Amino acid sequence: MAGLESKLPVVPGVKNHVLEACHHVVKALRASDNNLDPNLTKLLSDLESHLSTLEIVDTKVVVVEDTGFSEIKKGFKEAKKVILGWEQNQSMILEAGVSKADLFFQALHDVQRVLTSFKALPIRTNKKEKDVYNQAAVVLDIAMFRLEKELCDVLNQYKQHVQPQYLSVSSRGKDIVYDESFVSLDDVVVEATDDQQILGSNNVVLLDPLVIPHIKAIAKAMFACDYGQAFCEAFITVRRDALDEYMSTTLEMERFSCVDVLGMQWEDLNGEMRKWTKVLKIVTLVYLASEKQLCDKIFGDFEPSSAACFVEISKDTVLSLLAFGEAVSLRSCQPEMLERFLGMYEVSAELLLDVDNLFGDETGSFLRMAFHELAKTLADRTVATFSKFKNAIASDESTRAFSGGGIHHLTRYVMNYLKLLPEYKDALNTLLGNMQVDDSIPEKTGQDILPSTFSPMARHLRSIVTALESTLERKAQLYAEEPLKYIFLMNNCHYMVQKVKTSELRHFFGDEWIRKHIASYQHNVTDYERATWSSVLSLLKDNSKDSVSTSRDRCRLFCLAFDDVYKNQTRWSVPDPELRDDLHISTSVKVVQSYRGFLARNADRIGEKHVRYTCEDIESLLLDLFECLPSPRSLRSSRRRW
Repeated sequence: MAGLESKLPVVPGVKNHVLEACHHVVKALRASDNNLDPNLTKLLSDLESHLSTLEIVDTKVVVVEDTGFSEIKKGFKEAKKVILGWEQNQSMILEAGVSKADLFFQALHDVQRVLTSFKALPIRTNKKEKDVYNQAAVVLDIAMFRLEKELCDVLNQYKQHVQPQYLSVSSRGKDIVYDESFVSLDDVVVEATDDQQILGSNNVVLLDPLVIPHIKAIAKAMFACDYGQAFCEAFITVRRDALDEYMSTTLEMERFSCVDVLGMQWEDLNGEMRKWTKVLKIVTLVYLASEKQLCDKIFGDFEPSSAACFVEISKDTVLSLLAFGEAVSLRSCQPEMLERFLGMYEVSAELLLDVDNLFGDETGSFLRMAFHELAKTLADRTVATFSKFKNAIASDESTRAFSGGGIHHLTRYVMNYLKLLPEYKDALNTLLGNMQVDDSIPEKTGQDILPSTFSPMARHLRSIVTALESTLERKAQLYAEEPLKYIFLMNNCHYMVQKVKTSELRHFFGDEWIRKHIASYQHNVTDYERATWSSVLSLLKDNSKDSVSTSRDRCRLFCLAFDDVYKNQTRWSVPDPELRDDLHISTSVKVVQSYRGFLARNADRIGEKHVRYTCEDIESLLLDLFECLPSPRSLRSSRRRW
């Protein structure tokens, strides 16, 4: 019997009907044969005794289990009351105070413990136990739904807006567009960028810090109850909507399809490209950096979820911005797009390291790759546009001479455009480093030579101006009057020199270039004076054989020649006041001095009544030259002698 006992351990939870079946077997054996073997009789007696012991043990276990169930049921009842009490209350748990919030989270913990306790117990068929378990599961769902709503309400009501100092998207200045109808692009003002103001700090508060502990408590509760996915989805939805609102309302950045971008007029696209460069920088360095910090704070205890949620929040906006850049790069490379492409490339290249840090995990690798791909695309388009810009200058042709010999629109356009480019010197030096270019100035070294003068950008800028000079030379050949050709070349060369001397371009063109071109337009002045006044002043040369009538004829012919010069050249243009004054002085010295000497030498032969202009008249009339008058000025009022 000892061996039998060892094979029949006391097992809590043996059912009553199993014990009854054993008793029935023993009774049947006793009734089957009254002459049982004494050993078998003793074995049956021991078995009956052992079954009785099992009944006692099982009874005790059931009593204990029934007591535990009662305690579980009682605790669940209290927790259920607390949770269901918030089902009808639409106010936020956060606003009810810390004590009530703690009470809710404790009740949720109790419900979770009920479910955990039931899972640890043996499977039962007791209907009451099943009912409690099912009720607990329902209450848990209700609590999770309530917490999800609480999460959304708190995120929406306590979100913070980026301060105004981060929102500037102002342009660099007036747009420079080449158009033959424009009469003045000379006073283009290049404004300082607002990047320092925009990016004075990369940290902004997107959510009231006081509610973060509450949100973390919600996260902890939902993740503990296996509702982490629901928490993440709710968090992502609200924060993504906040980012969309920020983009459309605060930054006023629309989402355009590729078809929209390809069909835009240049004026509209120009503004959107400029805005894009600012918005991309603000969103990446300010908003998304702060969003990532917020995700790290909320999901600090659930690390894989932080990166995944941040990517889900960011991806639509980031991909939309990148799609705009890709669509713009599909357009033809028009020269006026150069600065816009430079700005877009520069920003995208500058942000690559920040993007790599923001989306460093595998979940964000597709955004990293897309960003790098766009930067490469923009680099290629910028180089292509730069080349087209230079080619457009070199191939610009005219069929008629530029009226008045003033500063050609192409010269204004090119030089004002070049003034914008030093802003992008780092980008241009990177992009143009491997491009071959013909440079008229050989590289030199010395204390007065700046390294920037022989940078890739500097060489290409000088090459562009060389192309411009060649184009202007061709345009100068269209003038029928040789002096006007020199006035045209003088005006344009002087304009180029002034733009270089008075801007950052000086550091790239260098002093030698400036000296060379000052000499060039001064040579144009000399050529003009020779072409205009040599023949006129030759009339004032004395000849020992001249008679009285010959001297008078020379004076008359000089005055007629002067009239022709006056009528023509008062319609010519020298827009720069200082250059015009210098030309007046230089011309006056030569002409008035020659005329005064002629009159002094021939005073007896000519006579005062035959002198049409005095020296003072000539000096005064010369001041009218190059004023670009709409019609010839009458000389009759200036005549003092006939």
